[in-house]
Amino acid sequence: MVPVGGEQYVASSTDFIFIGLVLTVDVIGSSCIEKIHAWGRGLDALNLLRNHNQEHCWTSGLNGLDQGTDCSPLLHIAYTLIDIKNLHKEEPVEEIDVKSLGLQASLQKVENSVPDDSILVTNGINGIRQVLHPLALRSSFKLSPLFCSFINVSRGEPLRPNSVRDGACSLDDELAAICERIRILIAREGDNVFKKVEEVRTELRNAICWKESEVDSAVVVRARGLPWQATDHDIAQFFVGLNIAPCVFASFLTHHRGGVALCLSAEGRRNGEALVRFEDSEQRELALKRHRHFLHNRYIEVYRAAGDEFLQVAAGGQLYMPPRFSGFFSGSNSEAVRFVSRGGAMIVRMRGLPYDCTETQIRDFFASGENGCKVMDGGVLFVNKGDGRPTGDAFVMFEDEATGQRALMKHKHTIGSRYIELFRSTQAEVQQVVNRNLENVHVTVQGNRKDCIRLRGLPYEAHVENIVEFLGDAARHIVFQGVHMVYNAQGHPSGEAFIQMDSEISAATAAAIAHNKYMQIGKKQRYIEVFQCSPEDMNLVITNPPLPPQLVLPPRPLYSQPANPAAAVTGMVPTLITPFTPVYWPYPSPPVSPNVYPLPSQPGLVLITGLCPNITPQDILAYFHSNPEIAAESVQMLRWGSAQCAGEALVRFRSRIDAERALAEHVGTQLGAAPINLSLIHT
Repeated sequence: MVPVGGEQYVASSTDFIFIGLVLTVDVIGSSCIEKIHAWGRGLDALNLLRNHNQEHCWTSGLNGLDQGTDCSPLLHIAYTLIDIKNLHKEEPVEEIDVKSLGLQASLQKVENSVPDDSILVTNGINGIRQVLHPLALRSSFKLSPLFCSFINVSRGEPLRPNSVRDGACSLDDELAAICERIRILIAREGDNVFKKVEEVRTELRNAICWKESEVDSAVVVRARGLPWQATDHDIAQFFVGLNIAPCVFASFLTHHRGGVALCLSAEGRRNGEALVRFEDSEQRELALKRHRHFLHNRYIEVYRAAGDEFLQVAAGGQLYMPPRFSGFFSGSNSEAVRFVSRGGAMIVRMRGLPYDCTETQIRDFFASGENGCKVMDGGVLFVNKGDGRPTGDAFVMFEDEATGQRALMKHKHTIGSRYIELFRSTQAEVQQVVNRNLENVHVTVQGNRKDCIRLRGLPYEAHVENIVEFLGDAARHIVFQGVHMVYNAQGHPSGEAFIQMDSEISAATAAAIAHNKYMQIGKKQRYIEVFQCSPEDMNLVITNPPLPPQLVLPPRPLYSQPANPAAAVTGMVPTLITPFTPVYWPYPSPPVSPNVYPLPSQPGLVLITGLCPNITPQDILAYFHSNPEIAAESVQMLRWGSAQCAGEALVRFRSRIDAERALAEHVGTQLGAAPINLSLIHT
C-alpha cells in the first residue's frame, strides 16, 4: 500500500483460495503497476497442477469446464512472474510439489514469493472457485486474502493457447498465452484492466427478505438431503468459493447479506432442503456441478429452482397468506422484523415451552447454572398463532457466537415440568415460522352456502394469475383475495386450490363452465376438474386437524406370543391405534410443538425385532429421540422380550420421510445389550 496523490490504493481481497492459471499484479498507485505474477494451473488459473508431464497439462481428475467437480487432489503448483516495467522480459517458471509439501505449505510458499498488494490474474474461474477454496476448507485452513480476488483474462473472450488447438498443451505454452493476453489488455485498456477484479466472498450475513421482491430464477438452486442440524453457515461452506447473493431488502437494510433459506415442513421443522441464491447465473451453474458432493458425511443433491420459490421460503410465504396478514408490517410479522433487525450474532429456537411461559422465565432459564448466559435486550420473540394463542415456540437472540453456543448446552433442560428443545436458527426461519402460524387462521365463513369452487389437477407451476386467467369471465366474481392455494406437508403445491365466489350462482356457473377445461402453462397442458363446494369443505382441507391427545403410559400388558409373528405384524398395521392396543406417547413433550398442527400426511412405520427382555417403550422412545427433528410419535409393543424369544415393536413416525431418516441414522446400532433389526413397513 503506497500513498499516491493523497490517496491510498490497495488491491481488494477476501480471505479464501484461488485456483487456475493466475496472474498476480503488484499495484503501486493508480497508474504505476510494478509487477504481474502469472500463475499456471492445469487449463485454468494459478496453474495449481494436479498432474503434469513435459507435454501436457492435466489434473488428476476432470479438467476444463468440469474441473473441481470430482474433488481430486492437487499434485503440483507452477507459476511465473512478469515485470510490468518490462513486459517482454521472460521470468522462469517455478514449480512446487504439493503432494510432498502439502497444500497449505505450498500456498504459503507461493504467497511468500509474491509482493504485498498483488492481484491474481487467471484464465477462467473454475480453478479458484471450484478447486482451491473447497480443498482449503476440507484441509481445515483459511486462505490468504491473496487468493480471494482475481482478474479473469478470459472474461468475454476465451483464451486458448495455439498448442491446445494442435492437441498438445505444455505448461510453458499455457503461461505464455496468459502473459501475452495480459500484455495486450494492458496496452489496450491501461489501468482499467485492474478495475475488473472479481472477489470470492466468504462472509454470509442474513437479514429480512421481501416477499414482494423479484428474484431471477437463473441464480437459484435447491439443495436436498441436508443433515437436520445443518445451518445456513454450513450450507455456505458447502458452496465455498461461490458468491451467495445479498438478500432482497428494503433500502434501509441493503447493507445486510443473505441468500440461504432453509425450508420448513408444515409442522415448522426443517425438512432437509434449502434454497440458495447466487450473485449471477455463472456461479449458479458452478453450484449445480456440486451435485452429490458431501456435507457432514452426507451427499447433497443440487437442482435448479425458481426465483419465486426462494422468495416464498425466504419471506416466510411457503403457504398461502391471508390478505389481512400479507402486509410486511402487520401484526406478529412486524415483531419478527424488529426482532431480526437487532443484529445479534446467533438465534436459538426454543420448542416445547409451557403455554403460560414468560420472557422472565426464559431469561432465567438461560442465566441459571454454570453455563449461564445473557439474552440480548429485546431478544425474545414468542411465536403465536393468528388468534393470539401461544404455540410453545420462541426465538432467542444472543450477542455473540460464544454466548449462543453456551445457550445450546441447555438443550433438554426444563422450565417447570416441561423439557425444552433448543436448536440453532436463522433470521429466515424466524420469518417462516411466524408467517406460517399466521397462515393457519381459519378462513371466516358464514352458514352452509356453497359459494366456493374447488380446482383439482393444477400444474405444480400454477399461480393465482394462472387460475384467474383459466376462469376467464367467471374470475370477475372472485371475492377480494379469495384464491387459496393448497400445499402438502412438505410445503410443495398439491395441485389443488379453493376459490371464494361472491354468490352460489357464481360458483355454480364457474364450475359448469370451467370443469374439465384445459389450463396451459408454457408447453404443459392439463385438464382441470372444477367442483362447487362450501366454505366448510374448504376449511376442512386448508385448516390443519388437531393432534391426537397425549396419552399416559398404561400398565404393562401381558401378551400371548403369536404362532406366526409376521402375520401378527401384518394384521396389526392397518389398525395401529385401537381401544385394545396400547400406544405410548413420549412424555412430557408432545410429538410436535404445541398448537403447530401438521397437514395430513401418511405416517411412517418401522418394525423393530431382536429386543432384549428388559427393553420398555420408554427405552425405544429415548432411542429414537437422539434426533429431535424426527422423534418417534408412538410405540406399540407387538411382543415383549423374554429369555426364550426376542421382543418386537412397531414405531410410528409422523411421516414416511421421517421413518426413512430414522432408519438411516440408526442402521447397525444397538438398543440395550444386543443389536436390533429395523425395517420399514410399507402400508
